[in-house]
Amino acid sequence: MDNRAKKSNNEAVFFELFMNSQKNLYAYILASVHNYADANDLLQETATVLWQKFDQFDLETNFQAWAIAIARNMIKNYFNKRKRSRLQFDDDLVQTIEKATVTGLKSYDARMEALKKCYEKLSDSNRLMMKLRYEDGMTIKSIASRVGKPIQGMYKFMARLQNSLLQCIEKTMVQIG
Repeated sequence: MDNRAKKSNNEAVFFELFMNSQKNLYAYILASVHNYADANDLLQETATVLWQKFDQFDLETNFQAWAIAIARNMIKNYFNKRKRSRLQFDDDLVQTIEKATVTGLKSYDARMEALKKCYEKLSDSNRLMMKLRYEDGMTIKSIASRVGKPIQGMYKFMARLQNSLLQCIEKTMVQIG
C-alpha cells in the first residue's frame, strides 16, 4: 500500500471511530467544564490532538477510552489556564466527575440500544407517529390534523404510545442486566 492509500485508509478509520465516539466525548467534556462554548472548543482541540496522535493508537483497544484520556488532559490544561478563576476543581473532583460521566455514558448507550430494539417492535403506524413527532418535530395538533383524528384523542394516544415505549425500554434494560 502506497503512502497516499495508507493515509486515506487512516483518515477513514479515524473518522469512523471519532464519529462513533463524538457524542459521548462531547458529553464527557461538557460535564467537566459546564459551558457549551468551552466544551465545543475543547472538543475541537481534542479532535485535533486525537488526529495528530492517531498513529500511536492501537486499533485493538477502545478508541473512546483513549479519546476520553486525551480529553481529560485537555480539560486539565483548560482549568490550569483558568487558575485565576474563582471556581476551581481539584483532581479528586475531576476524577469523580469523570467516573460519573463515563458510567452515565455507558448507561446512556444501553438505554439507546434498548430504545432501538423497542422502536423496532412498534407497528409501522406507531413508528410513523413517533417519527412525525420526534424526528420531524410536528406538534400533536399538527399530527392530529394530518391523520384526521381529534386533538385530545391524539394527545392520549401519544401518551399511551410513549408510556408503552418507556415500559419496553425499562423491561429491556432489566434483561440486559
